[in-house]
Amino acid sequence: MKTTIKWTSVAMAVAMANGLMITQAAADEKAGFIEGASATLSNRTINFSRDFRSSGADQSRRDETATGFVLDFQSGYSHGAIGIGADVLALGGIKLDGGEGQAETGLLPSEYDVTSGPTEYAEIRGAVKVRVAGDTEFRYGVHRLENPIITFDDSRLLPSHYNGYSVTNTSIDGLFLEAGRMNDRSEMNSSSQTRGAFEEKEKVTYLGGSYEFSDNLSTSLYTSKADELFKRHFLGLTHTLPLAGELSLTSDVAYYHTSDENSANDEFDNKAASVAFTLGAGHHGFTLAYQRMSGDAGFNYYDFAIYLANSIQYADFNAKDERSWQARYDYDFEGLGIPGLTFMTRYIRGSNIDTDFEGLTAGRDTRWERNTNIGYTIQGGALEGVNLLWRNATVRQDIGFDGDVDENRLIVSYTWDLL
Repeated sequence: MKTTIKWTSVAMAVAMANGLMITQAAADEKAGFIEGASATLSNRTINFSRDFRSSGADQSRRDETATGFVLDFQSGYSHGAIGIGADVLALGGIKLDGGEGQAETGLLPSEYDVTSGPTEYAEIRGAVKVRVAGDTEFRYGVHRLENPIITFDDSRLLPSHYNGYSVTNTSIDGLFLEAGRMNDRSEMNSSSQTRGAFEEKEKVTYLGGSYEFSDNLSTSLYTSKADELFKRHFLGLTHTLPLAGELSLTSDVAYYHTSDENSANDEFDNKAASVAFTLGAGHHGFTLAYQRMSGDAGFNYYDFAIYLANSIQYADFNAKDERSWQARYDYDFEGLGIPGLTFMTRYIRGSNIDTDFEGLTAGRDTRWERNTNIGYTIQGGALEGVNLLWRNATVRQDIGFDGDVDENRLIVSYTWDLL
């Protein structure tokens, strides 16, 4: 029996975006609200397969296929010292395939121990924004934040997002400042009907920014507080050193300090640091990275923000006292006359893990993960711009970390520019 897909939410978003544009254009054809507007429609289709069979887990396999659409309308600002704008974000996902007992891939809505969920879900969010003097923006509503303290996650079918208020400033060249408070969070596989509100203790207040000293050197500094959970501080530094010919050496340092002084327990006290060095050689990239955890706990987070070198496809290598090394290789096949084709492989090994976490008293104190990505963007013809991506992960670890995992993600995506 066919399932009728109700796209009322997405249709409403399209109508709202069109209505905003038509109304403003009729009022003033030269208004910045329209001149600065943009609208895109993105589609992503994913087959997500995660195999736990060799680990003896209760659920031996998760396997679902779904397609999703994201309509992103962003207005410009009305003219004047104080400019006003509005954004609309509409998201919708459709289940294409997924057998009984193989749910919980994160593509579709589901609850813990629930083997199936709805076959479609959709959501609309909006925001109002005010720009003052051309370099300060106040925003209330939906946010897709990207900073080391709180960020959105786009690793499944649809991006997560937050709801709250913020202010950003770019009045000094090279300096970006931001602050805000997020009161609500949508998961990657939730809709207005399936998600719960942010728990009171998880609401996040943040402050920070970044500064570019030059084209080759930048730094960032942030602090945040998740109510009744933890305080977190971040320091990051990125530097690129040009070498002879096509050679360059990029250094990336990240450091987090998490305090649990406003929590009822000690599960958040942690210091996490990583350093990565990437040697760029034409179309080749060679990376070595080291990451270290210390404190009374591992690096726990609820805000998707973990800007550490060894936070990768499956594991974050963030257990208590864990040390991890990474070796990575990238290649762009444009060097062989095949533009659009890319390859990446990496291997990460973690050790020195405190096996007494979560009540476990025994287990391996090491684990490893190997990733391989092959991507291709079609360069011409009727399918020009379509991106194909295969992501593979092999994970070997103790059952305390969900056991051994073999994972494959097949992803097809495309974006239409509507404005």
